[in-house]
Amino acid sequence: MERGKKQPLSWKANLRKGLQRLSEHDPSGALKYLQVALEACPVTERKALARILYFTGITLRKIGLYDSAVKSWNAARRVCKSPLYIAYVKRFSNEYGMAKQAHPELDDWRAFYSIQIGKYLKTKKSHSFGTLAEQDMIRDLIFDAWQQLIRSGRLTGKTSKEKVKVFHNHEIIFPYFMVPQTVSMSLGEVAKERIREKLCPCGSGLPLHLCCGRRQGGWSALTGKL
Repeated sequence: MERGKKQPLSWKANLRKGLQRLSEHDPSGALKYLQVALEACPVTERKALARILYFTGITLRKIGLYDSAVKSWNAARRVCKSPLYIAYVKRFSNEYGMAKQAHPELDDWRAFYSIQIGKYLKTKKSHSFGTLAEQDMIRDLIFDAWQQLIRSGRLTGKTSKEKVKVFHNHEIIFPYFMVPQTVSMSLGEVAKERIREKLCPCGSGLPLHLCCGRRQGGWSALTGKL
């Protein structure tokens, strides 16, 4: 090592730094250290990995990224089945696996919106909105469809699993947008429906993306990809 050049902090030191920033009410600063700790923590340290994910979830929630927080706690629960992590998932997530809202009808609306927006974006080659006007128009169409669905009474007495089937089967006729190539397509893509995660072939029991397939330096807490 060259003289005067600082050695990178270990994952344990980054974890301590992250927890210190969290105790100082600096969640943005804490997230940077926790991200590094998560990427550097060995997969064999399952309890430590789950602990980092747990505090990452708390940090994300303080920032206002509620769905990403739920994903982080779900990951912690998969890595280490602690009653604490299970309790956090139950407390802050709804029956759709999303962040719990103030009212059950808002949970239904968010699930409906997520499904419909996903169906729309799958029809586009870019899988993203081209303009803010397009985004607003599609959102209004989905909201109108939601109001009609509520008035129809088709959701009354149904479980969340039954409602999801109704949401998927509900068809909305979306307009076709021709967007000039000069228009930026950089608006955030809506997350696609989660598919069942493949376990790592090494036999660790962890999902591939948390084990041998984990990208060093590529984890992004802001998108909820762990």
